[in-house]
Amino acid sequence: MSQYGMQMPGGMQSRGPSMSVYTGLLLIAVVCMVAACAVAYTAAARVAPKGDVFSVHTPGDQGKPAKIELAN
Repeated sequence: MSQYGMQMPGGMQSRGPSMSVYTGLLLIAVVCMVAACAVAYTAAARVAPKGDVFSVHTPGDQGKPAKIELAN
């Protein structure tokens, strides 16, 4: 009887979606990416002028090094 059910259209039991190894690896990759973004943001906030991570340091004049001020 089980062989007959396998041959009929729609005779197989449909299973719901389940977690696989690849889904677990994708979850781990997303968690690592979020952690890396958080570390990069905090490091950028330490060295950015006035703590604003999207601003840049003022460039130096013709051959002089740039003036860099670290936030407290």
